[in-house]
Amino acid sequence: MTRIRANCPDCGDVELAPDEMLIEVAHDLDGLVGDGTSYRFDCPDCASTVRKPADERIVQLLISGGVPLEMHDELDVDLPPLREEHPEAPLAGPPLTRDDLLDLHLLLQRDDWFEQLAELCS
Repeated sequence: MTRIRANCPDCGDVELAPDEMLIEVAHDLDGLVGDGTSYRFDCPDCASTVRKPADERIVQLLISGGVPLEMHDELDVDLPPLREEHPEAPLAGPPLTRDDLLDLHLLLQRDDWFEQLAELCS
């Protein structure tokens, strides 16, 4: 099982499972990891919530360790968390096929992809 070492300001180094942490990604206007990005956890020793700033490198390391993310727009950090889909309760509709994925790939290469996609969805 993966364990991640983090630092609580009161207790020092603590070890956490990936699901005991959360990355809050704030995107800047370019779609990159913004200044408001952080990770948080509840200290297993003192139970206080610890929030630390995270740059793109730290975000990538935590994601590779299995830490879940919550995406935010940097201009509006009070957005609700993204809904996590569960494989036993998929959204309505048939699953995507490889042909569907290829069609989408080819569509996104066009300059008018958004208009074409809007026509398909209406």
